[in-house]
Amino acid sequence: MQKKLIAAAVAGALATPVAIADVAVSGSIRTGVEYTGSEWQVADNYSRLRFKASSDLGNGQSAYMGYEFRVNSAQGSIVTGNTQRLSYVGIKGDWGSLSLGSQWSTLFNTVGTFIDKSHRYGGAANTCIQYRMKDSVYLSTNLGGFSVSADAQMSAGGDDLDRATIGTNLNIGGVSIGAAWQDHGNNDCTGIGASLSLAGISLSGGFVDQANGDNGFGINGSIAGIWVDYEEAGDADGVITGNYAIGLGGGAKAIIELSNDGTDTKGIGMLRMDF
Repeated sequence: MQKKLIAAAVAGALATPVAIADVAVSGSIRTGVEYTGSEWQVADNYSRLRFKASSDLGNGQSAYMGYEFRVNSAQGSIVTGNTQRLSYVGIKGDWGSLSLGSQWSTLFNTVGTFIDKSHRYGGAANTCIQYRMKDSVYLSTNLGGFSVSADAQMSAGGDDLDRATIGTNLNIGGVSIGAAWQDHGNNDCTGIGASLSLAGISLSGGFVDQANGDNGFGINGSIAGIWVDYEEAGDADGVITGNYAIGLGGGAKAIIELSNDGTDTKGIGMLRMDF
């Protein structure tokens, strides 16, 4: 009798519906032949495998998460190390969203994206902008037409609060503007960026000011699939970067990108497929 009761309990547990979050798998593989300025090589260009999930919490609230794994597509390996990709969990609703983990920083979301639109070589002007911020809390909301975001980084072994940032974005017609300020001890970072789209031409750029460090600025534009960028940081020579991308269909692209820093020229011809 006891064995029958146990078997019935197990069968009942297995038959009970369980709420499981909707999971989406996606990613991007990006491999090319690159000239580094001194040699040719087959190179990965930050390929990644991505998992995302969300779950309805009721009352207009939902939980969400994301994992990304950096993949070296040229060598067929998972890349490990410090803040390679994204890993976060959060809650969102009509009020906005709150997330924790390794995620895009406020400075990058509000300013850095105006400056660096490259596939591989851009970003020289983003002197004090972290692209992905580890050990962070991120908050985003909307206030009177402004998209407002803030983050705080609290790493083990450092100060209780290592960095704190607040930023905003505003869209007016074809013009987008972003600004952010970061408290980072003696290395505060301030940035502003903007973009304009008109008659098939897109212009974008920004300025970054780092206390006790290098300032940087960049401007870029695109027309008919051709993108050109100029950036300067501190006393270094300006960097000119350009690329051209052709959509092949089915999430595939062929991309050529070249860059010159005043001394060396490097470039990559790459195949990219998003899934």
